[in-house]
Amino acid sequence: MKFPLTLVVFAICLAGNGQDESAPYPKIDSTNFNKVYPYALRGNLNAVLEMLEMAEDSSLTQKQRDKKARYHQRFLYRNEDFDYNTNEAQIVDLFKRFQNYWRSVMVENVEQDLADRLFRDEMTYFLKKHYQPEPSLERIRKEYYTMFQDFFRSKNMYGLGVGKTGHLYDLYLWKNEEERDYTINLPEGQTIKVSVVFMRDFVSNGWAHYTTFGRSFSGGWATREKLFCVEESYGPKDEEEFLISYLSHEGQHFSDYKVFPKLKQADLEYRAKLTELSLAKETTHQILDKFITNATNDTSYAHGFANYMVIKLLSRAVFGSDLESGLEKWEQVSVKKINDEALKLLKAHSRELKALGAGSIQAYITTL
Repeated sequence: MKFPLTLVVFAICLAGNGQDESAPYPKIDSTNFNKVYPYALRGNLNAVLEMLEMAEDSSLTQKQRDKKARYHQRFLYRNEDFDYNTNEAQIVDLFKRFQNYWRSVMVENVEQDLADRLFRDEMTYFLKKHYQPEPSLERIRKEYYTMFQDFFRSKNMYGLGVGKTGHLYDLYLWKNEEERDYTINLPEGQTIKVSVVFMRDFVSNGWAHYTTFGRSFSGGWATREKLFCVEESYGPKDEEEFLISYLSHEGQHFSDYKVFPKLKQADLEYRAKLTELSLAKETTHQILDKFITNATNDTSYAHGFANYMVIKLLSRAVFGSDLESGLEKWEQVSVKKINDEALKLLKAHSRELKALGAGSIQAYITTL
């Protein structure tokens, strides 16, 4: 089962599970094997490998033993027979460079700034070698992102490179896309019209896809011009998973970019997640479960911190307690109650942002 994430180019932060990284890692067996994925989703592959090392094969199912072996092959022994979904040699070369960079930070513990500098130099070298006609270093410096998109198009692909997802430079590269227009009614009364680009047949869907073996990955993102959707991430387009958790969520981002042009990722995600909870009817508790699972009280992870603040403030409104993480208690609350309280929080957040200066405010929930 895939668990799509949403993101905003190029300021993406992927969520954790709310656990203290300094605490002992949970012991893994067949009943709780999924606990490795939040660590993988944060890029903490050393924690994943340590947890898998503690897990006795006899306590795992065959499928889980196979996954353990694949983690060893990909991140420990580096002998995986990886499917790049393309025979284009230059694209494979580029993807390998990304994989080496990801592993250098996540497994080999290369200092982040050093790894980033070396990787930027490597990407400059790549463009000098493969971009036609050969560009000057000055042009590469000025047109870095555009040149990569041009390079992808020269290979009959579409892509985004080389911005950051969270703390790591990332690669999104796909073969086919289709654009459609949508009208979205947002919970505070705005109606927006926006184009959605449906992306298909990915070569790379980012480092989160790579670290979780496709279990978690970007389901789409918003820019100031249009929305992008990983079509395989969602079910039928007339169901809430697409209409609410993708379209309304990203539509809120699209609107907020104009109303609050300097607002940073944590607040943007907080607003979009409240949008989901204020509109969802059939998937409300499923959404809450996702937010609870992927919540972390750490401002370094914008998605995870936004999850945490949504659950914390909604818990206060519904239960009068600081943080209710038991899904069974939420399931006793009516959908209408959750919708109403989420909308109140969203409207309160809008009032605070406007009072602080809609055109200049950068952060609010991280200061609470």
